Amino acid sequence: MMIETNTMPIELTKEQKITPIKRRTKGEKTREKILLSAIEILALSGIKGTTHRAIASHAQLQLSLTTYYFKDIQDLILQAFKLNSDKILTRTDSILEASFIAITNIPKKELKKVVVKEELCNLLTEMATAHLIDNIKHHAISLAVEQLMLTETQTSPEVRLLVQEHELAQMVPYEQLCGFFNKVTPDLDARIMYTVFSQLQYGQLAYQANIDTSLIEQTTRRVIAWILAIK
Repeated sequence: MMIETNTMPIELTKEQKITPIKRRTKGEKTREKILLSAIEILALSGIKGTTHRAIASHAQLQLSLTTYYFKDIQDLILQAFKLNSDKILTRTDSILEASFIAITNIPKKELKKVVVKEELCNLLTEMATAHLIDNIKHHAISLAVEQLMLTETQTSPEVRLLVQEHELAQMVPYEQLCGFFNKVTPDLDARIMYTVFSQLQYGQLAYQANIDTSLIEQTTRRVIAWILAIK
């Protein structure tokens, strides 16, 4: 189907005009560099090995810079957890948005048909499997730090609050996705899907050179088929 476009020039209103992108300052870039290095050190050395000196050395920065921007190492670690959380949420939102598009492109009446559900299950399984494998292969550090953050909830009220916010933000799109097929307890389905997908990724971190793609695909399909109520 051809979509006609209007080639006549359109004058934008003041509200519609694009706002120039604000350039980051040198200080903002340095701060981010410190946080990114902290994320890598956390993944490699854990909480105890994450020190100002280790981060400065990894980032190839003067030690005085890390202590200037983050006087308290605990605050530095917390901010690194937050940045890592933001990156994970962005990737999750991307795959779930693609899933929403795939589902909403199908008329509601058609979604009740078994053959349509099976086709959708195959598509969502392919998308989710590719996403999980990509995370394991290319974002292992991010996953390792997420897993570390989850284990630190008992040591810091700030980390505990961050974990709650992180999981809540993760659950919202999962619940929306499950809500297409379960109007009664989509939150329960979402929690199961989120937990299974998370554990699949964590469990494969040690096997990056030999990821069990068959396990990921079969498990993913089993969960999605259950969500879609396919027997």
